[in-house]
Amino acid sequence: MTKEQLIELKKKIGQLSEEELKERDLYLRGLATGEIQGPLVGYASIDKPWLKYYDKETLSTQIPNMTAYQYMCHENADNLDTCAIEYYGTKITFKEFISMIDKAADKFYNLGVRKGDVVTIISIANPELEITLYALNKLGVVINLVDVRYDSNAIKNCLNEVNSRILIAMDNFLPEIDKMLNETSVSHVITISPFNSVPSALKIVANLGDKVKNKETRKIIDKIKKKERYIGWNELLKIPSQLKPVFPAYEKNMLTALVHTGGTTGVSKTVKLSNDNFNAMVLQFQAFNTYLKRDTFLNDIVPFVAYGILGAIHMPLCLGLTNIIAPVLSPEGFTKFMIKYHPNNVLAVPTYWEDFTNNSKVQRMDLSFLKHPGSGGDSTSIEKEKEHNLFFKEHNSNAVIELGYGLTEVGSAAVACVGDINKIGSVGIPFVKNVVCICDPDTEIELGYNQVGEIYIKTPTMMMGYLNNQNEEEKVVKIHSSGEKWIHTGDLGYVDEDGFLYITGRIKRMIISGGFKIYPSEIEKIIYQNPAVEKCCVIALEDEVYGSLPEAYIVLKKEFKEHYKNVEKEICQDCEKKLPPYSLPCNYQFRDSLPLTTVGKIDYKTVEMEANKQIAKSNAYKRTLKK
Repeated sequence: MTKEQLIELKKKIGQLSEEELKERDLYLRGLATGEIQGPLVGYASIDKPWLKYYDKETLSTQIPNMTAYQYMCHENADNLDTCAIEYYGTKITFKEFISMIDKAADKFYNLGVRKGDVVTIISIANPELEITLYALNKLGVVINLVDVRYDSNAIKNCLNEVNSRILIAMDNFLPEIDKMLNETSVSHVITISPFNSVPSALKIVANLGDKVKNKETRKIIDKIKKKERYIGWNELLKIPSQLKPVFPAYEKNMLTALVHTGGTTGVSKTVKLSNDNFNAMVLQFQAFNTYLKRDTFLNDIVPFVAYGILGAIHMPLCLGLTNIIAPVLSPEGFTKFMIKYHPNNVLAVPTYWEDFTNNSKVQRMDLSFLKHPGSGGDSTSIEKEKEHNLFFKEHNSNAVIELGYGLTEVGSAAVACVGDINKIGSVGIPFVKNVVCICDPDTEIELGYNQVGEIYIKTPTMMMGYLNNQNEEEKVVKIHSSGEKWIHTGDLGYVDEDGFLYITGRIKRMIISGGFKIYPSEIEKIIYQNPAVEKCCVIALEDEVYGSLPEAYIVLKKEFKEHYKNVEKEICQDCEKKLPPYSLPCNYQFRDSLPLTTVGKIDYKTVEMEANKQIAKSNAYKRTLKK
């Protein structure tokens, strides 16, 4: 098929009505399953071989015309007595949860919050946060989710960018917030205590421990909370209901949430998401027919990322799962919650799973409770994947690690392995309403199966755009010559004949060294093959001669740390055998640990920045390219 014929075919597909597209998907499913005989064109985005993993009824489902709040209530109308939230032993049924949301919505309305307002939230996970998210959604309010790590200046910018009058924040972050409040339009700060919803006995112990451990900080926080603009959560709930709230009807593509990207692919950007994005994510997971109502789900992802709010809050609640809230900010914290609560379903980053399977207490556990151990947000080596699967099997679980892939711009997940739909080394198949296209990044022409190119995604969870940043938006959201709108991910990969996606690298992590293109993930993949390696990260080291050189930072498993010289020799030999000379790391650094981002990814940017600062300070550390 010529380039022109391919473009023309895509144009024709783009002109099909919704009903015609459904009929086409059913036809393609028949081709993929062998029920129908007919021609295929050899391009994943047109053949959609992944459709064979979905049943016919699922292909006809539609995204509901509801707000996120309405959809959560609708999906649990027959599930009201099930526990919706568990938080340190406190259990809240769906009936109680919805009642709490309705009450909070009334109070926010009587505080002056109205449709279209932007309310900023700075908090880690807790019941009040989840109640607030749905209460504000019910009122038609836009929620602006801000990273709790931001300093006062960054918080100020996030508030002023959207002219927030109301700020909701957890107590812990008030000292940083109070520094810049007079430079914003904020009239009220609603404060949330992390201990508000814990059982009484535990609350007393936790409060006492906090006062002893953080005595001075606690004094500062208590002093701030007495200021005029600050209102405690319990005080909010006591506001007189003088006005009857007006709850707006559903509107298609109504702005619902703002999520700030971490800037790992460039400058930090503010992503706009709608109710439709939220609900489409639920529908995508629902299509696998593997999550059972009344099962449990560990909510361990921070709520200020798309993965957290869509994948770890809205999705499990709409599927009728008990949301076990785990305010986790470290691999060790994740493991503690896993040991205590035995959740059936989990979404976590790879570093969390590594800590879990290496824990001595876990190694004595029966893991038969574990059904869906999801892993995403960062890469996992094939060796690690196999290790995890063997570990689960040896501990009485039929589960296998379920990798996934996505990005903030598509509302978090877009592709996943679920249950038996799984291939080692793959991140899974596109969700039922999604299309993945592998293209030459220079020409945007689609490539065939098993050919590596840039990953483009078309999905109903595609962001509405970036807030006040059209230039950056146009770099990511592009309309092709066929008329279709795609997200250009910046990631490299390929799709096999069964529709499974494999990630091979990232364009923006590419290192240009002496004119050669080097992909860190290819080097990391080889290093991870050594059984002594726990974690690794390849960064770009500045060099006067070659521009940049790859340097490897490695964390070894405990039992190998004393023998790092032998391991270094093995890794060096492996790299020399499997990599071209220009891709060889100029140096191997062994560390006790590597820094992690808030969501548990290896923070390669921090490693890179620190390494280049050291080079700048000393001319003694010279490197030359290995031949």
